[in-house]
Amino acid sequence: MEDTSEPSDDLKSEPGVITQAELDKLLADHTAYLMDRMLPSAEFPNVIIRRLTTPAKTNSNRANLSSTVVGTFAIACVALLAASGQPLAASRCAPVCTDRPIPSRYVDAAPFDAAIAAANREGVTWPSVSGITVPHHLLAADLIARAFRLVKDGGFDRIIVLSPDHFKRAARPFATTRRDFDTVYGRVVTHRRDVERLLQVPDLVEESDLFEEEHGIGALLPFLKRALPDAAIVPIAISLSSSRADWDRLLPQLSALVGRRTLVVQSTDFSHYLSFPQAIRRDQETLNAIAASDLDAVAALIQPKHLDSRGAEYIQLRLQRERFGAEPEVLFNSNSSAYPLTVDSSTTSYVVQVFARGTRERVGPDLPGSQVFCFAGDTFFGRGVAAALARPEIAAEVRRELKGVLNGCRLILNLEGVAVPAVPRRLAPLQLAMPAALLRDWLQSLGAVAVSLANNHSMDLGASAREAMARDLTAMDIAVLRHGEILDLGAFRLAGLTDSDNSRGMLEGVVTQADIAQLMHATARPPLFAFMHWGLEFAAMPSQRQRELAAELRRAGVALAIGAHPHVASRGLELIPGGYALGVFSLGNFLFDQKSQVASGVILELRAFAQGTFFARLVPLGNVIERARVERQ
Repeated sequence: MEDTSEPSDDLKSEPGVITQAELDKLLADHTAYLMDRMLPSAEFPNVIIRRLTTPAKTNSNRANLSSTVVGTFAIACVALLAASGQPLAASRCAPVCTDRPIPSRYVDAAPFDAAIAAANREGVTWPSVSGITVPHHLLAADLIARAFRLVKDGGFDRIIVLSPDHFKRAARPFATTRRDFDTVYGRVVTHRRDVERLLQVPDLVEESDLFEEEHGIGALLPFLKRALPDAAIVPIAISLSSSRADWDRLLPQLSALVGRRTLVVQSTDFSHYLSFPQAIRRDQETLNAIAASDLDAVAALIQPKHLDSRGAEYIQLRLQRERFGAEPEVLFNSNSSAYPLTVDSSTTSYVVQVFARGTRERVGPDLPGSQVFCFAGDTFFGRGVAAALARPEIAAEVRRELKGVLNGCRLILNLEGVAVPAVPRRLAPLQLAMPAALLRDWLQSLGAVAVSLANNHSMDLGASAREAMARDLTAMDIAVLRHGEILDLGAFRLAGLTDSDNSRGMLEGVVTQADIAQLMHATARPPLFAFMHWGLEFAAMPSQRQRELAAELRRAGVALAIGAHPHVASRGLELIPGGYALGVFSLGNFLFDQKSQVASGVILELRAFAQGTFFARLVPLGNVIERARVERQ
């Protein structure tokens, strides 16, 4: 169901001096809406362009985004609209202009300069980028600048820009233009040959002058011009009423335009007109659909409660996967209520996605407003692993490879077996024991912050041995997770459950309704994750029992279910049916003495945003012990 509601108040006022009270009211009622409708050209009054001294709101669940640059930008935009008395619509020539460029929406480069300079100081870069998703509300100028910093001087000669048709001007599913665009940094040229090719499908794509008013493209062009000054653009506005069939029809047309030096820019703002708690829920639903690369779920998102253009997200996901082999990573997620002088009652959410060619086999770094955690699967430092790591050259190679993949993330793993000062000579076939000194060395070296003992091997040498190991881990400042417990790890809460227990001879069925109910009634604040030890060994697909437990976990409020025990990695993240909770049924092996013919592994990278949302992706992990042995033979 479409929700196209907008504030209905008359936004125009008589020219004059705006009071602080009037400005506060405008900000409270219309911040995001006014960002949509900034004037196409006008001077920012010097009296408004001043250093903002009001701090941003903060609490434990959202980012502190008190940027003086961004705050100044928002104040300038709102005050300009309130005080100018100019009409909102740009003048147009009829029926379609092709002989003159679309005029710049802005004449003052200073706010853009400041946001771009701040992003350059942060210096965040990303390899092999083929696409980005950016906001178009200039309230989030810091995020727009960070996104374009990722592609600065990237050698692109063509940029496809996907934007919503905010004001419903297009009569066809898509619109484009042959006209160039002027900006405060000079002219952005349109790739006319590519535009002509799109216009060869007239029942799908029309030429339109809607871009004179469309901030979905106009607000990005100054950033684009600074980052990629020589690139030509292919502007595309997507009708809010376009269908999945329309998106699928456009994809072959766009695919024919894409080359190695093409960048696809998706201009999208996410949840609209919601309170902050409602926005967090909708954002997480959207982030999970993106993480699972679930096109059906993306097509079913609600405009504008989830985002302002399902079509842009759908087209970007398919185009990146099919033309570049690229999957999304969400680097930033924030909300308008985190910015100075805005309120929670009617918010807009902002997301920055990046797409990189191929599979990125390394965990991403912490970024402003987020922390990165890694979940690893079955881990054992005994038997063949201990023997291999006793060889210095193999240990050095394994350590180098694992640290390269983990990239300093906060590591959480499923620890199979019991660490003891001296491993007994005689152990039963299913008893797992490992040297305590070896375990300490490797957990500290790899940056472990927590381990789960909620598995079938933690009691292999009895309760006293398990608790001695737990005390040793705690002394190392590594949190210990047992069956039925919930850890507070700051950015999220983590429950541990095992559905098998060797000490009781149970291969399945340990988790009870009472265990699930305990999670439902826990006082832990969201988000709540569950680290599950479940399933059948060496089974590539989840069992019916796993799927039933996943559904029960979702109903109990678990936002992310993370599985271990099968020794075989799942092929991807999945949406748990019945809601937008996310799951990976098995991480497979992290370190184990099993061959690649029967075992595999992945790392779950989890980026936890300060506002309380998260984004997950899987990072491939080979059999590092086996590979190091082969290389050192």
